[in-house]
Amino acid sequence: MNQSTHLAAEATRYHPTSILMHWLTVLLVLGILAALGAAHWLGRGSAMYAGLMQLHSILGQATFIVTLLRLLVLNYYGAPKPCGVDESQVLVAKVMHSLLYGLIGFLACSGILLSISYLAGQQMVGFTIPMTLNSQAMGLIRQLHGLVAMGFIFIAFAHALYAGAMHYFAGQVALRRLSVRDLKVVDAITAPQVDAKYIQFEQERA
Repeated sequence: MNQSTHLAAEATRYHPTSILMHWLTVLLVLGILAALGAAHWLGRGSAMYAGLMQLHSILGQATFIVTLLRLLVLNYYGAPKPCGVDESQVLVAKVMHSLLYGLIGFLACSGILLSISYLAGQQMVGFTIPMTLNSQAMGLIRQLHGLVAMGFIFIAFAHALYAGAMHYFAGQVALRRLSVRDLKVVDAITAPQVDAKYIQFEQERA
């Protein structure tokens, strides 16, 4: 058994870095929705429209990067078993997590394609951005991007409700495992010993 598999098998709580990345993702998603909502509220004729849409795109790519980094942390340091009182509920939690990660990936990739297409013909660092999508393809991807975004919002809302239900009504500790109260990230990263609550970055090699 290699070290990463060994660590994943022993994890009883999310690593502090993973917890912070989780809540950072939540804040980024709220920022994405706020920027998009403000842009549509002001309308295309507003001088702030382009800036808000650019902020929307930047926050979307930042969400994707944070998600990839969190997946690396989860893969190496492990994660506790998803909350559920039986195997069917655990399966539901796993499916929701998988959908959230997959939808974030699709939204990021489609967002990049749309951003490049909107910039087609412009000069950047001496390079002319090529036309990657025609108008019909752009329209299709834009519609898919919007539909998937609505699906993501629905799944994220369902995920939050599920976690709350598990925590308050099923006797699980779903929210407590993601609590940032008294979260000592620096200690978790630098401490050489293994803490009973989580696995540190600098765990001694077996």
